[in-house]
Order: sequence, then C-alpha cells, then structure tokens
Amino acid sequence: MSVKTALKSLAYSIAPRLAVAVQASRARHRSHRLLKAWGLWELNQRLVAELGSQVLDGPFAGMTLSAHSRAEHVGPYLLGTYEAELHDTWNRLLQRDYSEFVDVGANFGYYAVGLARRFPARNVVAFDVDWWARRAVAQMCEANGAANVSIHAWCDPSWLARHLKGNSLIISDCEGYEGALFCEQWVPAFASCTFVIELHEAFVPGVTERCRAMFADTHTGHIADARREVPSRAKPASFTDEDMRRVSTEARGPQQWLVLTPLASSGPAR
Repeated sequence: MSVKTALKSLAYSIAPRLAVAVQASRARHRSHRLLKAWGLWELNQRLVAELGSQVLDGPFAGMTLSAHSRAEHVGPYLLGTYEAELHDTWNRLLQRDYSEFVDVGANFGYYAVGLARRFPARNVVAFDVDWWARRAVAQMCEANGAANVSIHAWCDPSWLARHLKGNSLIISDCEGYEGALFCEQWVPAFASCTFVIELHEAFVPGVTERCRAMFADTHTGHIADARREVPSRAKPASFTDEDMRRVSTEARGPQQWLVLTPLASSGPAR
C-alpha cells in the first residue's frame, strides 16, 4: 500500500465525514479545471447551444439539465451516454416499484431528479456533502418540477437505521465511504432494499469484499464494470466525428459498481 493510500484510509477511519467532504470538493475542483484545460467545457457549451438542454437518450431521457449542471462534463448526460455500463441495470431495476429512493453522493442530481421524474409518487432523498452539489440539485429540481426530492448534506449509518424504508432503491457514490455506510451496522431495512454502489477500492482497499460479505445471505450481487461505447443518436451539424467522440465520452478512469438485489424482492413489477 502506498503512503498516499495509507493516509487516505487513515483519514476515512478517523474522520470519515471530513475525509469524504474534502475528497468530493477536491474532485469537483479538479474536474472543472480539467474540463477547461482539455477544451471540453467549450465543446459542452456548443453542444447545449445546438441541441438544447434536454437529455436525449438513456434511462432519464427528457430531463432538463439546469445551468449549474453545465459546469460538469455535460455532454455524456445530454447525449445519454453517461455511465453506459449501468444502462442494462437501470432498464431492469426501473421495471419495479420502490417505497423510496436514496441517492448518496448526488452531485448535481442526474440520478436523483431522473428518478423523481420517473416515479413522481415516490420520495427521493438526495445527499451530498458538497455545498455546490446541493445547490445544483435544488436547481435541477426547479428546472424539472421535481417537488418530491429532499436535499441533505450527510448520510450515515444512524440516519439509515432511523429513516430507511424497506424496499427502497439506494444509489451510492460517496468517494470511499460506502464501507462505513453499509458494512459496519446492519439495518433491518437493508434486507429488502436494492443497492447500486459505486466502489472505491483505491481509496479504501478491501471495501469490495466487505460489501459483498455484508449482503451475501440476503442479496444476489454482481459487479458492473464493462465499459462500452454508446454511439450518440444526435450530432450537431458543426461537430466533427472527433468532436462527438470527445463530447460524448466520459473523462474518467475505470469504475466498478456492486449491484445488489434482495433475494426476496418485495416490490411489484411496474
């Protein structure tokens, strides 16, 4: 283990809330800085100018991307190519009904507001430790008329123990905190919940196996990590093929998600 990884692991164990907040803020600043350095920010603005701000494809097609969201690499979201590894998972999971949705690490609200639009009769609870992200989620809710989203800063095991409903769908991208959130305290509602957990093995080595072991008796699980290219169905007239490749491809490294489905599913098919 490198010194940097060891220090990160120590920070997560001693002060997880601060560690997650610092990691999230650093990641956002670095991402926004790199977008401009790589010329992607300008490409994104051109894309929105020519195609508009509605998501064109993918599981949340029709959602409006607000002005705050455009500080991100918005092309993959707008074109429907974002996290295409999960598209088959979402197509399957969204055929069922759930009591509630919980999005931990909501960023600007792509999943939180997308789910709120797909399930307007269900509550969505969006968490993010980054103040910028919480403001962005609020703006996304306003742009999409999503009144069924509540926005909070911090989710921890005690919140889950007090508030989590059975048969909820939980999406987690919390920068390595997933081990502390889901693997240190068993919450009775977990048994009937469905999870899509982004894994951060580089931040917290061993977290993948801890999550697998925690749910081994109650859930079936699989790792989603096979990146695939999803061609965009829309191409602005002024964009070259290279422009489209750059604006539709996520500027990120390999990612893995652990998808957990309860053995005894309690939600009726939609």
